[in-house]
Amino acid sequence: MSYKNKFNIRLEQLQDKDGIDELYGLSFSPGRYVKTVFRMREKYDHLINISHVALIGDNIIGSVRYWNILVNSNPALLLGPVVIHPEYRGEGYGKELLECSIQNCKISNFKLIFLVGDFIYYSKIGFKKLEEKKISFVGPVNKDRLLYINFGDNIIEDHEKIIIRNYKD
Repeated sequence: MSYKNKFNIRLEQLQDKDGIDELYGLSFSPGRYVKTVFRMREKYDHLINISHVALIGDNIIGSVRYWNILVNSNPALLLGPVVIHPEYRGEGYGKELLECSIQNCKISNFKLIFLVGDFIYYSKIGFKKLEEKKISFVGPVNKDRLLYINFGDNIIEDHEKIIIRNYKD
């Protein structure tokens, strides 16, 4: 893929926090604070050791973060939020950032990743819908936006009911 600007992807570092928070402010409305998935993340720290940023020069233009969750009592990851600076959307940066970070999760032996998002976008990276599963989530969620990708284990396929909760609850 040819990009207008050369960019790099690396693991998130502590000093990236302000730049990432600025991206959130540019990209998400204050309504994000009441969404179930935000409420699920707010009490816990994200996993900085597998979260990534995209940079052009020294400027952070994108971020993807991960959080520990449990799915049917099995360790899993909650992906999100994913954010790309408005000036760089639609150019492939987000897709490449996601693919790189997901590959890193796979190499790090994580078996299952969940997210709440747009199926049309995330299906291009391999995410699937839960289809006919019964779902227990920590709050209201649009089932059509609850997506997953797994690496070898059949945690989803082997169960009719999927229970998703915070790792430490």
